Amino acid sequence: GTVGGNGGNGNVNGMGTNNNSNSNNGTIVPGTTTRPLFVGDKNGGSAPYSIGEFVTKRNGRIEPFVRSAIPIACGAAHTAWQIGISETQRQAIYADPKWNKNGRYDPHDPPSGGLSVARQVAMVSYRTPLGYHRKFGRALTDESGPSYGSRAPWQVKSYLEYQGKKFLDRFDPVTYVKLTEQMDSHDIGRGRGGSIEQVLGHVEIPVCVLGIDSDVLYPLREQEELVRGMPHAELKIIHSDAGHDGFLLEQDQV
Repeated sequence: GTVGGNGGNGNVNGMGTNNNSNSNNGTIVPGTTTRPLFVGDKNGGSAPYSIGEFVTKRNGRIEPFVRSAIPIACGAAHTAWQIGISETQRQAIYADPKWNKNGRYDPHDPPSGGLSVARQVAMVSYRTPLGYHRKFGRALTDESGPSYGSRAPWQVKSYLEYQGKKFLDRFDPVTYVKLTEQMDSHDIGRGRGGSIEQVLGHVEIPVCVLGIDSDVLYPLREQEELVRGMPHAELKIIHSDAGHDGFLLEQDQV
């Protein structure tokens, strides 16, 4: 999530430090004189429903702290489906012999294999069957190789292995486990003494909710629920075969 539209993209490691000291991703900078616009997807997209309830005193008047919000491809609470996908990824990390049950490991020899598989699982959930069919089909990276079995050089296999390996430079296993646990805890009704519907009804700022018609990770019905619950909300639908990643790939529509 980004306040003001300028979130950082630093990488975070398991020691809790950010490799980009200038990052302000998902934060509000103290001392600003204008009310910010909040834009966020997935985990960041959940924040406007909390921030939207905050108020600030300005020139003797009480106003919402955030003037408007654009949550993208997210819902009011993480569902069993989303928690299940996250748990599958965590189990891949736990199954790596370099991971122990206390979440400790040699930082110079981390459970990279498990993290790589976790990322591959996530990459599948971000797309759609049709998107994968159009991108890869049953194509092989080497037509002379076997067309079946564990040695079959499927293009989709090569793509997922590449994505898993590339991810190792951006995350460490502990961070990934804790981040997915945090996402699973998302429930805007928790701790607010009411139902999700009641909480949404208190969001008075204008909200433009973006949903993707092919998203299997955060289905469109979740964005429809958000819009029904907020008094000043509208839904804009991104049309794409790319699934959840449509918010990244359909920039013209976004």
